[in-house]
Amino acid sequence: MLNKKKKVLFLFTTIVVLGLFQPCKAQSAIEENAVSENIALTKRLEVLFLQTKLACFGRYSLRIPQEAELISGGVSLPSTIGIRTDGLAGRDIQVLEDIEQIKFNNPTSEIIYNGAGPIEDSWQIQYFENEYTKKEGDTYFNTYITKGNITFTIGDSTPEGQTKQSAEQKQVVRAKNLHLRKEDDIPSEPGNCIPYGFIFNNSYNEQEIVNTGLYLPSFPDVTFSVSSNKNAYGDYSPAEFERKVRGDLSLIHRIQQAKDRQGNRYPKRTLLREGKRNVQHWQGEESLIRRTDGVHDFEWALVGKPRDVANPSVLEAHMYTKVAYNTVGAAKAASLTDDEAIALWDKLLSGLKFRVKVPGAPPGSYYFDPDKPAQ
Repeated sequence: MLNKKKKVLFLFTTIVVLGLFQPCKAQSAIEENAVSENIALTKRLEVLFLQTKLACFGRYSLRIPQEAELISGGVSLPSTIGIRTDGLAGRDIQVLEDIEQIKFNNPTSEIIYNGAGPIEDSWQIQYFENEYTKKEGDTYFNTYITKGNITFTIGDSTPEGQTKQSAEQKQVVRAKNLHLRKEDDIPSEPGNCIPYGFIFNNSYNEQEIVNTGLYLPSFPDVTFSVSSNKNAYGDYSPAEFERKVRGDLSLIHRIQQAKDRQGNRYPKRTLLREGKRNVQHWQGEESLIRRTDGVHDFEWALVGKPRDVANPSVLEAHMYTKVAYNTVGAAKAASLTDDEAIALWDKLLSGLKFRVKVPGAPPGSYYFDPDKPAQ
């Protein structure tokens, strides 16, 4: 039997995957039943937001109801981060499981180090993933850092064009910059929030991918998620990206393209709101629909600039209603009316900001400025 957190994590992961395979929102037959863009919270939503808190993930924060819980959908900063909550005993189990998985994935893999890690209460394995990475000298690292009952696994490989020694040094730096964090502890210094932890980082030149979901006990059929990928499409030069890629990534363009391709094969939908939508300084687009089965299917997307931390290449938010048994549409009915769904969507999106000011972020787009004393 899964505990609540594992159930919610599985639910969030399933919904993200399902969202990737849902039909694009453009349909040939659209019920033009658009609602007002300015919708007040109903009484029960006002009650939900009477007490709020900040929650953080990666370099971002969300202002959410006190009862809500953020559920991590995975981070890569660019190290992948794994987490266990059963102390040193769990760490030892994780090391054995990882070694077993490495060997299972490829019989030509080779463990070249299995011993004490770079800092106190840490362990490390180094390995070649297969015979080809061995020839190239591409070493993989897993560093296991135990703090209290929490074990963090930091996974890396030797970056292209760098030496094994430089990769080892990065592991040391990340290990030393990793600190335990309580859920309600929102750091005001540069870096990335991860579940149970925080990694100090005031450098912005590496890849950062973060995904999170929101669980609302009062509305368990509602899911809200945010995804960010700073360096997506980073193989393109800025000029090539603007010329060849940006237009095709636009949410509204993708909707229209799907509509043109599939024509009357698309099912009907009720269009609630669609078009350009700014969130803070992020000039994105949104599409809010209600499907014929009663599911509210809301999406907002920014097409930013590769390698620009203030305007990440990909920044997206999704919200669904009528979710049950890890499946969108499985609940008997949506718990929110159209107006309530839009009001909740707007309220949550308005609370999405950078946790701490990053280079290029204008005033108002972050909660803390490390260059100014706290008020």
